Amino acid sequence: MLRPAKPLAALILYSLCLNVMANDSAKLTINGGNNKLQENIRAHLAFNDISCDLSEIKLRGRLRGSDQKISEALRALGYYHGRWTLSKAKANTANSAEKNSLISAVNPLKLLKKNPENICWELQLELNPGAATNIAVLDVRIEGEGGADPVLSTYLASLPTKVGNKLLHSDYDEIKKQLSQRARSAGYFDGKFTQHSLEINTDNNTAAITIIFQSGRRYRFGAIEFGPSLLNDSLLRRYLPFQTSAPFEADKLITLQNNLVSSNYFSSVNVDQGTPDASNNTVATYITSTPKKQYETTAGIGASTDTGPRVSYGLKNRRFNADGDTYQINSQYSPVLSNLGYQYSQPGAKPLTDKTVWSTGVQKKDTDTSESTSYRAEVALISLAGSGWVQTLSLKFLHESFDIANVNNTSTLLMPGIAFARSKANDRRYPTLGWRVTAAARGALDGVVSDVSLGQFELDGKTILPILGGRLISRGGLGITALNDFSELPASLRFFAGGDNSVRGFAYESLGPENSDGEVVGGKHRLTGSVEYDHRVWGDFALATFYDAGNAFDTRDFTFYSSAGVGLRWFSPIGPIRVDFGFPLKDGGFRFHLSMGPDL
Repeated sequence: MLRPAKPLAALILYSLCLNVMANDSAKLTINGGNNKLQENIRAHLAFNDISCDLSEIKLRGRLRGSDQKISEALRALGYYHGRWTLSKAKANTANSAEKNSLISAVNPLKLLKKNPENICWELQLELNPGAATNIAVLDVRIEGEGGADPVLSTYLASLPTKVGNKLLHSDYDEIKKQLSQRARSAGYFDGKFTQHSLEINTDNNTAAITIIFQSGRRYRFGAIEFGPSLLNDSLLRRYLPFQTSAPFEADKLITLQNNLVSSNYFSSVNVDQGTPDASNNTVATYITSTPKKQYETTAGIGASTDTGPRVSYGLKNRRFNADGDTYQINSQYSPVLSNLGYQYSQPGAKPLTDKTVWSTGVQKKDTDTSESTSYRAEVALISLAGSGWVQTLSLKFLHESFDIANVNNTSTLLMPGIAFARSKANDRRYPTLGWRVTAAARGALDGVVSDVSLGQFELDGKTILPILGGRLISRGGLGITALNDFSELPASLRFFAGGDNSVRGFAYESLGPENSDGEVVGGKHRLTGSVEYDHRVWGDFALATFYDAGNAFDTRDFTFYSSAGVGLRWFSPIGPIRVDFGFPLKDGGFRFHLSMGPDL
């Protein structure tokens, strides 16, 4: 037969109460001095572990040496004339009925009153810190080769203290620490202090700090050795942010490690600094790495009102050969837009930013206004230009069959092009401040593989600004085409408007110049813009309101379409998901929009 465990529960509760009592500790009250002084004294004394039930004899032993600790705490902050008295006494600590009660071991529901003599040790420090010591002399020098090195000399202009400031021993220690660390990080491994002193004149309360650092010679990078790797050394060395014989900088080793990790070839990278060699003033570097799996596959599903539901699959070979070449196969299927492509990439002189990309593919597109099947082959040189702009020089071959407004045609074009792109954001997942700009120009010449002569320019931008606790998002786009025969212009190079990322409230690519039968045939030019405001209302959800405007047009004709609407945003783990209801301002009605993808 099971019996109630009432006595056991009572004993457990009683033990807990005894533990709470035992955790009571002595109280230290300090009268005098500023908060910083008091905090430093408390840190030096460390009285928090003095139990209330500690005997007086043991307390006296615990307090032994307190004067020395108080003196050290004062001197550390520049006070050398402090006076104080430390006293102890028993004091009643009971402030409430709860503190004076125990749970009965016989009846857990009954409260027993503790003895009224609920007392604890109270320590009181009466403090007169005296006059503070100020710095009268601050002589910090770097001698030797490092004296002219900005890596070290710039620190002398930003010392943590100056003449006239109150003396803090921590400042003196910090200067020595920083000089020593900066010197080693910059390759001055033989550096040492030839003089370092802190002299106190207690008669006039002044301090003189003298720190002289002899840097010695600066070491340089020596041998650079890559461990066993599936990639050629000639490629790996292109990731080096330094070369042999360059002045040593410890930060460059971290940069090298980051570069190799960012290459996407390795799952882990170790960069080790060798022992400085005093015979030739060099430091060797040793790199070991673990490769990633050679193949990577991706599969995904998604949806938008522009293209409908879609599925995608990709295969990437991260390491086609020892030169670091890669290739990938990408495919996508949707009722509106399907494609299959192959891309082969070769790393450039600066492999993190420069590469040559060879690609080919086929695309099939079926919208309310056009049907097209296009085959392309392209070579592109991608590099990082000045100020962070990504530059793309390309040569593209395009063969496209298209049907627009029941007119069938086929065009072949060979188009050299140039593009620039740059973006900046304070947060990639939910940017509240950022921008993006892309600009591209392409052309073709009739008779040089091409069926038509043309020149085309596109400029698109987007900005995000914080305002009223939310975000103001604006975007704009411009497209201009010059050509001699519009009928030969493929559907993929004609401009349309309408859709999730254009003028909402209208179907995907449903806006543009029309023929005599009222069917949209696309235009030579486009001009679109949007202003949107969203504000988080709960967690990762936000409400939005927007105004879109624009259209595609020819030189002789421009019809302006606009819409306004509201939307819901979910900043999901896989990226923003947007639901919008767009209301055309002239035609009436509304259109539902669903889209996914990053804000910038």
